[in-house]
Amino acid sequence: MSQQRDLAIGFSDLRGFTSYTAERGNQQAFRVAQAFAGLVGDEVDRHGGRVLKTYGDGIMTSYDEVGSALHCVSAMQKSLSEFNETQDEPLSAGIGLAWGSVLETDDDVFGHSVNVAKRLADVAKGGQIVVPAAICEHAGDESGFVFRKVGEKTLKGLGSHLLYELVWRDEVANLALTDDTLNLVLTEEGTLVLEFAKPITERLRAVQDKLLAKEASGSQDAMGQKMAKRLLDSFPKFLDAAQRWAGMGIEHPLDQVDATLKRGKLRVVLPTGKPMVFTISSEEEERAQRFVDSVLARKRGTQPPE
Repeated sequence: MSQQRDLAIGFSDLRGFTSYTAERGNQQAFRVAQAFAGLVGDEVDRHGGRVLKTYGDGIMTSYDEVGSALHCVSAMQKSLSEFNETQDEPLSAGIGLAWGSVLETDDDVFGHSVNVAKRLADVAKGGQIVVPAAICEHAGDESGFVFRKVGEKTLKGLGSHLLYELVWRDEVANLALTDDTLNLVLTEEGTLVLEFAKPITERLRAVQDKLLAKEASGSQDAMGQKMAKRLLDSFPKFLDAAQRWAGMGIEHPLDQVDATLKRGKLRVVLPTGKPMVFTISSEEEERAQRFVDSVLARKRGTQPPE
């Protein structure tokens, strides 16, 4: 039997799973996937949804109402964040949620909104919940949910969509880099969250290909060739790091973090002691400075500047 009706469809993708499996082996990866499925399944049961299928590092769910779906995916991220407090290595997930007419069978659903939800999960950074405008419209102004506009994004095979992020944390400040590789989130709980995008690996490979092409053409001077060779020699390390953190959402206590902005460079020092340096455009420099000021104010226990 099958029927046509409106449903909210969610996809929850565990991040870093491929590299984790390669490093830790199938048994440990299976235990991680089971833990993730358990967290998601518990929240789906609490909020009246349905787990439709699991696919290794991801889970597909459905809901009769938009409000229930939004409460559920928010609870998923919160449960995952709480679970990570007890783990040596954090788990991270990107979630996509869409609403629309689907063809529903006993154990599966089919339709355009299913494809949209999957693509939204693909573009979500680790720790993000990404939704289309239709979800915001169905939620309504009185729902109490907070949505932040992400902007127009091209979803693979589905064209351009106006996307929003469901804000599920109590945030003090949020800084999205203009190249869309990373969001930095300052929370009320006194943590700095780094939400990495998945496509960073693809971008690094594109840069690597360009360097290889220039090296092969011999069009650069001796200094340029030397620099290109040094960059190419370092690329295995860059790619390894990108694959490890692609799509991840990593949370750090503020007392272990430092942030500065100087001459267009945002420098974030994490508990490892190694700085992450980002080039900030003139257009985003004011927002970046406000973000840094908020981090430092929270570390001092004072109110962030307005």
